[in-house]
Amino acid sequence: DGHEMTWGTNHLGHFLLTELLLPLVEKSPEGRIVNVASLGHTFSPALDLPTIDDCLSDFKASIAYTKSKLANVMHAREMARRLRLRGVTTVTVNAVHPGAIATELIRDLGPLYKISFYVLALFLKSWKDGAQTSLYCALSAEVKGVSGQYFSDCARKTEAPLARDDLACKQLYDYSLKAVGLPIY
Repeated sequence: DGHEMTWGTNHLGHFLLTELLLPLVEKSPEGRIVNVASLGHTFSPALDLPTIDDCLSDFKASIAYTKSKLANVMHAREMARRLRLRGVTTVTVNAVHPGAIATELIRDLGPLYKISFYVLALFLKSWKDGAQTSLYCALSAEVKGVSGQYFSDCARKTEAPLARDDLACKQLYDYSLKAVGLPIY
């Protein structure tokens, strides 16, 4: 698709799916959109949108990951704002940090990384525990009507300052619409 893989997989793909499903979600009496982010978003540098897909010069996978997760937090904030401006009160959108989870993401890593991961895994959440905050935001009556927020461990948390920059959130949203071939609104 012409996009850097981490950016395309972690942000643009979910962004496009959300945009395509939004008309159906808006017909629901209580639609909830939950973006999976990460605490890693707090370590992201500012998003330089013209070079966000650049994986040829000085590419670092960890930075690409943090940028994609920052984008998901910013997307939740901006989508919530746009829904409010349109008078849509039946749909909420929030971002969640599921926690550090023991997953199969290590399957393609070298043996040294795998050994390190298995030691670290003693301190990680199970996938069931990791799903709790997503489920909380999708189902709990406690967050009914709460939108544009960031959650971790089933509680509202403060997102990174970059994720609270309303102009940057708007610019990212418009950039993402253009990147997936949708009109800017």
